[in-house]
Amino acid sequence: MTTIAIIGVLALLLIIGLVLIVVSQMREKARVERMRRVKALEDGHSLLRRFVDELPNSFLDKALRRLILQRALELAGQLRELNAPGNPKALEEADQAALSALESGQVEGPGEFPMNDPQRVKEIRSLLQMLFRFVERQKKAGRVSAEASRQHLVNILFLVHRVYAELMVFQAQDHEQAKRYRKAIHCYHLAASELEKSKDHPDAAELVTRYRERIKELNRLAEGQDPNAERTEAVMPSSVNREWEEFIHEEEAWKKKADYDS
Repeated sequence: MTTIAIIGVLALLLIIGLVLIVVSQMREKARVERMRRVKALEDGHSLLRRFVDELPNSFLDKALRRLILQRALELAGQLRELNAPGNPKALEEADQAALSALESGQVEGPGEFPMNDPQRVKEIRSLLQMLFRFVERQKKAGRVSAEASRQHLVNILFLVHRVYAELMVFQAQDHEQAKRYRKAIHCYHLAASELEKSKDHPDAAELVTRYRERIKELNRLAEGQDPNAERTEAVMPSSVNREWEEFIHEEEAWKKKADYDS
């Protein structure tokens, strides 16, 4: 074999090796991208199901529940097309069944429950925050009109404030039963101030008025207490309120970004 032939064979082997390396890298990249895509779809679908499975039924009207289930059905279909692990076909069937039940007037989900547990209220508010972002994304994708999305966002934001207000009212009632009227007044003030952030919602003003009236009644009761006891109650810190400070501070960032006039 001549020198030229040997060089040609070596060059050919080198080219083949490079091609194999490139093909292997492309396959690995495609595999990683597929895994990333599947994970994103699974996480997205799981979150959508949490909206309908964990939020009280009254938090989602029919239009919003339909929007969530339709999107969940789309994601389940994409998982099936990607041959994702698990049983995406079962997810798709469950979403379709829930959507059909909704159209026939049957609502599947948790009933109402009291907002008296701080940790649970935090979880509900976090879910509502993610629901808020979901609606914004659907609007940008053209899956929901600007007017419908605005109404959904106003309602969701009201619920974010209302669940915290209900927690404060629950604490106020506990303080009232123990005749800690100043603490009860403080909790009602927090509840009213929270709901005043949802001026666009018609139910907010009614609740604020109710809380203000209760504050007046409690003030009359507090006036008959020992002044020293009132001062002691007034300066006592609320551990629950401290726990909420960081959470509420983080919420302000996403709430300020909301464009309700779009």
